[in-house]
Amino acid sequence: MLHIYTIGSSTSCRRAVKWLKDKKVPFQEHPIDTTDNLSVKTREKLSTSTVKQFLAASENGCDELLAPRSLTMQELSKVMDLTSLGLTEMINVIAKHPKMLRWPIAFDDHRQILQVGFNDDEFGTFIPRKLRKMELNNILSRLNG
Repeated sequence: MLHIYTIGSSTSCRRAVKWLKDKKVPFQEHPIDTTDNLSVKTREKLSTSTVKQFLAASENGCDELLAPRSLTMQELSKVMDLTSLGLTEMINVIAKHPKMLRWPIAFDDHRQILQVGFNDDEFGTFIPRKLRKMELNNILSRLNG
């Protein structure tokens, strides 16, 4: 199953969800709360186990997930040396400050594929093979006229 983790303030998240719906890709959305309290009942906290799952599936660990230019990263860098944190400490910091990540985060738990940020070409990997074949056949039939 494809899981897409989103934050409400991100236009990339909204574009990714719309793209998945337009392509009829089945997915489950996980809207993440980025405040200190669950201000919206439908939002969930980012758990440390989810962060661990992201890290395990990423090719470049934290470098792939973190948004170095984010305001949260800049503020945290003033009060702590993020590069000196151990893995467990870093996971806890990420779970507590989800705005330090790049969004959206899409994770296919069946194929263990992780996609950070939205790029429609790269999101194409989430289109089921059957739908990709149908789309290819439609294109080929139009070309062959």
